[in-house]
Amino acid sequence: MDNSFDVIVLGTGLTESITAAALSKAGFKVAHIDPNSYYGADEASLSLDELVRWIDHRKEDNHSVSHYGEVPPHARQYSVSLAPSVIPSIGPFISSLIASGVSRYGSFKLLGRVVIYDGGILKDVPQSKDDIFQSKVMSLLEKRRVTRFLLFAAGKFENSKELHGQENLPLLDFLHRIFSLSEATARAVAYALGYCWFISETTLPALHRIRAYLKASGRYGPSSFLVGYYGSSGEIAQGFCRAAAVGGGVYILGRSITSISSVDTIEPEYPVLTPDLPRFAIEVHDFPDLLHCRCLISSTSLLPGHLRTLADVIRPSLSPCGSPQPFAMARCIAIVDGPITLSLETEDSGTSDASDSSLIVFPPGSLNGGSAISAVHVMTAGPGTMSAPSGKGILYISMPLPTNSVHSAEILLRPYLTAVLLLFRSEQQQQQTLICSTFYMQELVSCTTSTSDPLVGLLAVPSLSPHTTQGVDEAAIVAEATFRKATSFLNGETKDIEGCEHHVFWPVLAEMEEEEGNVMQW
Repeated sequence: MDNSFDVIVLGTGLTESITAAALSKAGFKVAHIDPNSYYGADEASLSLDELVRWIDHRKEDNHSVSHYGEVPPHARQYSVSLAPSVIPSIGPFISSLIASGVSRYGSFKLLGRVVIYDGGILKDVPQSKDDIFQSKVMSLLEKRRVTRFLLFAAGKFENSKELHGQENLPLLDFLHRIFSLSEATARAVAYALGYCWFISETTLPALHRIRAYLKASGRYGPSSFLVGYYGSSGEIAQGFCRAAAVGGGVYILGRSITSISSVDTIEPEYPVLTPDLPRFAIEVHDFPDLLHCRCLISSTSLLPGHLRTLADVIRPSLSPCGSPQPFAMARCIAIVDGPITLSLETEDSGTSDASDSSLIVFPPGSLNGGSAISAVHVMTAGPGTMSAPSGKGILYISMPLPTNSVHSAEILLRPYLTAVLLLFRSEQQQQQTLICSTFYMQELVSCTTSTSDPLVGLLAVPSLSPHTTQGVDEAAIVAEATFRKATSFLNGETKDIEGCEHHVFWPVLAEMEEEEGNVMQW
């Protein structure tokens, strides 16, 4: 194998995989390396056997993780996601899926019900004006107030008199003060329509998310979100890796990276510095020769400490759509024997469909023994998403932590797991048995920007944002920025690109709609 490449990408997470596919499609010689034997890195989709090995590996590395129960039969029929998320129907990520052709490698379905836990019961969250006026729990006055807010949030609110001077007000206070929404309605809007993480989240970022999700509603159906089959993020990352391989990318999995070094171009063998010279050398375990590249792109978790401070860190654009980053995520994966469906009432037909892909939101302070400052999301996945065999289901519970916690993930999330199982038993009128469960902390690796000039050609990308609804869009944004910086350098320019918004990498939605029915490629 030729050991010299234009770009070497370390890690097969979603962001790195999108970037590798784009670079490979653009004609660069790409090598993609991951020490894991599977695609997806920290966002992988694993069978239960692979999940147990992942747990054992974390324990060996002294990570906090606990596992209960035995692995059930047919373990390979499960696809368990390490980073459960949904896909907004309109946004950078869905554009990248369609434009790259990677959407052909996977299957998707609409997310079922979005419900909020309120007073011990589940209540549907209206996603449209029709949903609001069909609601039987809101008064006519409250319906009018909610409709007025949704019309405001769906429009150009940036220069409105309602928002003026209120941008940094906590969203709940804004909803009470400006639109006179009741406590229950304001909580539903903040946590199950704006998907706020914390009680202190400010108004402007949440309004931008709400507007994006309102616009996404109706594109493919009543829900604003899609769910990927076979574990979603990890399966999609593998699809982008396949696209990179089709473009000529070379893949090395299951081999640890022994060392990474920058090549000293002052040595006599490099008398003149040119863009074609290799700048980095990577030693891979059990490979006879070093691998060389002109540009190195790596996840922050795979860069050694001495290079992490020298890397040019690619961050999501500082747009109003951003959310405050948590310190860590407490996560639970639970395998359930029994149905995990929430019925979908269909007014027109008088029948009730059922979906095993739903999102349950616990606002802060809504559950005795739960968090008073963080919202908790519970995603369900079952046979309808090809993630579990018939009659079985998967529950994903996630809680953002604003600071380091003295409690384990199990202590934080056990009350929510108990509550969700009781809710499903009540709805299904039958017993659900917990087969096995795993609790763990997801540490969010940060990368401090260097105070000096970064090492030329060394780019670092953050881990996938753990935000349930906007994480994949941030991955696409970071991938585009990484692609631009890499291609600028590889083409002989080392300066930063200004005004990225004027250079369209993925096709804009208007162009996609005009091209509807055609196969679009990069």
